[in-house]
Amino acid sequence: MNMFNLQIAQTVGTVAFADNQIPEINFRPYNLLGDLTKPVHRTSARVLPGKKRKREARILKAASLLFARQGYSETSIEAIALRADVAVGTVYNYFQSKPALLKHVLASGRSESLRVSSALAKDPPGDPVEAISQLLIAQMRGANRHDKELWRVIHATAAIEPEEFGLDYFLVKEQFKDHITLLLNTLRDRGQLQHDINIEIAAKTIKYIASEVFRRYVIDDHRNLESAISELKLMMNFIVGLAIVD
Repeated sequence: MNMFNLQIAQTVGTVAFADNQIPEINFRPYNLLGDLTKPVHRTSARVLPGKKRKREARILKAASLLFARQGYSETSIEAIALRADVAVGTVYNYFQSKPALLKHVLASGRSESLRVSSALAKDPPGDPVEAISQLLIAQMRGANRHDKELWRVIHATAAIEPEEFGLDYFLVKEQFKDHITLLLNTLRDRGQLQHDINIEIAAKTIKYIASEVFRRYVIDDHRNLESAISELKLMMNFIVGLAIVD
């Protein structure tokens, strides 16, 4: 193991606690040689006629608002239906259960951040630190479409509902890790990273760091997104700098 991989492995040990509520699930939702912008699990965007699509969006908006205000356990399907001005049965026509509804809330709007990070992974900027920073920032800005209160609910529900929701939550994180993996492979193939770098360990380390920075941003009402991004850039400058070919 070279010095970079040793330091990376040590770093994993210091930051992995951000996800230690549930063991990491090593899903492979994408074929790395295929289209990285299309999720393949059941919470992916559905093609609906215009009227139905608007009604679904209204239900998702109502659910997001109530989950953030009241919490997951305290929010009923009946309350969501009332807020969305639809019948309770209509909610179940779109979403078979409350966990399924939260999964779609989590997935909503994610396609754009996936598209951006996919494009960066396939054709990154020349500077390795800047390339990885840009990819992570795109992911973070995409996640920020949900407010902090909703993210707190999402994190808590992933821990208390591991089977019904937690696995899907970690599947989303694995989708972004695959983009990090592809980006690192691209940079190594360019000769910009050490040829013997352990890509899998490096990608996990970067994901853990980014997840922890975002988690700390979410739990702190006084912290803004730009300060979290600045902290992430400093960390990537250090971590990626260990692997850059001189």
